[in-house]
Amino acid sequence: MNPITREERHWFLHCLAQGLYEYMGAAAPPIPVEGLLQHPPDVYRDDFGVVDMYSTLWDATFARPPNGRGSVFVRIDLSPAERRLALARELLSALITSRHGRGMGLVQLLMADLKDSAEYFARCLVVPEPLFRAFRRREGKLADLAEAFGIPAGAAQLRWEDSPAQ
Repeated sequence: MNPITREERHWFLHCLAQGLYEYMGAAAPPIPVEGLLQHPPDVYRDDFGVVDMYSTLWDATFARPPNGRGSVFVRIDLSPAERRLALARELLSALITSRHGRGMGLVQLLMADLKDSAEYFARCLVVPEPLFRAFRRREGKLADLAEAFGIPAGAAQLRWEDSPAQ
């Protein structure tokens, strides 16, 4: 596979997040990421789900046994904002390792830069571009983005920086 630039990879991840946002049909924040994992598009229906865990090792992690259904294991004690972002981040691993994702070559395309890819994808999913643009048109400020979209402040800061001023 040809190497792609960070900008090309981010464009692809942005489009992938946009497609999932459109599938969910969310009209307003917060984006129901957990609902997406529980009721994914048909092509992913048999590939992943969510499991609550009692652990202090990770906020969330994705695991898939060989040739099996994968699950996002998420700490039960996370705040709703932390949980939403962690689930969105791990959703990318679920997509990459799904039968459909493997068939599309997502492993080869995204695995080398998984951490950066997953964090960027998560921000695009929890603050989708159409809702972000509407927030900015209503003169929404960075200080209000985290609360408006139900995400941690640090992720809101990065998402604000990801998108050029509208």
